[in-house]
Amino acid sequence: MDQKLFSIINGFAGRNLFLDRLMVFASNELRYLFIFVLVLQFGTKHSNKKIAIESIASVIMTLGLKKLLNQIKYRPRPYLTRNANVLLSSLQDSSYLSKHTLLAFAVSTTAYLYNKSLGKFLFTSSFFIGLSRVWAGVHYPYDIIRSSILGSMASLFVNKLNIIIRR
Repeated sequence: MDQKLFSIINGFAGRNLFLDRLMVFASNELRYLFIFVLVLQFGTKHSNKKIAIESIASVIMTLGLKKLLNQIKYRPRPYLTRNANVLLSSLQDSSYLSKHTLLAFAVSTTAYLYNKSLGKFLFTSSFFIGLSRVWAGVHYPYDIIRSSILGSMASLFVNKLNIIIRR
């Protein structure tokens, strides 16, 4: 199923220059939106600072988990093992987890816990980042799904831990 979904999504790459450029933008540049949002959260509202601090903690946790899991499980990137439409140059490291997607969903989930409208906007952006990674040929769909779940779970864990500590 993963291979079939990859073929369908990645099969759209190379057909429309505008969409290809949009997906490359989403894959490479949209992540900076999350950094911009975090910087803005250090405003005056206490809950905004919580978004930034918990997001940063979640990002650190997901990066550690990614490093650990990629040492346990290696999965070659799609363009290394199959005929794929490649729109991005990428490392030849493991495809098993998508760092872009992990981090986007970690921040999105934390934002959603404190600000539903901001969280929904960031979730939409996270979805496009994940989709763009498959479209561009650097990840399989299941890599993206695993990464979105793990990024969100890390944020929920950090949030619960923060609640316990504050008691």
